[in-house]
Amino acid sequence: MTTPAESPADAEATAPEDPRPTKGRPIWLRLLLPVVIPVVVIAVWQYVGSRHLLAGGLFPSATACLDALWAWIFGGNQGDAVAGKWLSALGASTTRVALGFVIGTFLGVLLGLISGISWIGRRMVDPSVNAIRPISVTAWVPLALIIFGIGYRPAIFLTALATFFPVYVNTLSGARYAEGRLVQAARMLGARPSQITFRVVLPAALPNIVVGMRVAAAIAWTTVVVAEMLGAKSGLGYTLMYSYSQFKFDYVVAAMISIGAAGFATDKLLEYLAERRMSWVVGQSSDAA
Repeated sequence: MTTPAESPADAEATAPEDPRPTKGRPIWLRLLLPVVIPVVVIAVWQYVGSRHLLAGGLFPSATACLDALWAWIFGGNQGDAVAGKWLSALGASTTRVALGFVIGTFLGVLLGLISGISWIGRRMVDPSVNAIRPISVTAWVPLALIIFGIGYRPAIFLTALATFFPVYVNTLSGARYAEGRLVQAARMLGARPSQITFRVVLPAALPNIVVGMRVAAAIAWTTVVVAEMLGAKSGLGYTLMYSYSQFKFDYVVAAMISIGAAGFATDKLLEYLAERRMSWVVGQSSDAA
């Protein structure tokens, strides 16, 4: 006599719990642990900078960098060329990242779906993408400057290019995963190609797409800074390079802090939007069932 197979629901119900639970631990410990490393780094940074122990005294202390960041944001030093211009620099970089990110994500998802769903599309698109993908984005900077000139357009182009590849690869991976039994079942039920693409393949590939977008967001900020350092007259990267040329290393670090904070905020925004989107997908799947 055979025993009935265990259903996925039963398997999920009997799955072992996480051996490292965090809910039972003190809240002060959960709040303290994430700040231990930053506090130690800042303390060592302040000691080394205030004692002039590194780079012949040129390395700024933590308090000097915070003072520079304050002056950059709120002004106060009339003789400083960048004082009070933090918001405009952040706005310029954010605009370039947003435009390049949207363009690169759109093209990455579009071509990734085409390559993942269609054998012909994959044979046409994937070899060309994989041939270009190993080329570093910084290697495209001279060509971008020749084509687009100095200004915002090279930064947008390079950001879109850097965003495209991780989104494309992850979309292709997710689409190929859904290409098997899910697509076959949809075809057996009489679904049209457009329905298969937008109701089956795209929701199934969405977790992979989100991973690609989060990776691409970090790369986009790195790329836009490089582009602004070499071919722009505004933005966080331009301010960083200008401050370096003026030996204002406290502003250099302030720009680095701003770039890191902007990238962190972008990642958290994508994470928040992804959680809302994932719940929508789960709800739609439940309704369809």
